[in-house]
Amino acid sequence: MKNWIVRNMLWIGIIGLIAFIIGPAISEYRTVLITIMIECVALALSGLCVYAFTKLDFIKEKANSILGQIFLGVHICTGLSVLSVYFMQ
Repeated sequence: MKNWIVRNMLWIGIIGLIAFIIGPAISEYRTVLITIMIECVALALSGLCVYAFTKLDFIKEKANSILGQIFLGVHICTGLSVLSVYFMQ
């Protein structure tokens, strides 16, 4: 668990920092912060999905395609989730 925290400290720190300073009055600045936070969440979910598939040999050519598809699929799902929340509000 300690190794996982050390490897992912960057995006965990960015999410924590943005959550701490999310109250700025300028709406454009707040939008940029929220976008960065959502991207950090998407990267975290991508890392979690790759961890779930670590039994695959990622050295082979087909496995590189799988990594790209995992990354793309997680980002599409995250984007659609954010879009649906935006429309619901």
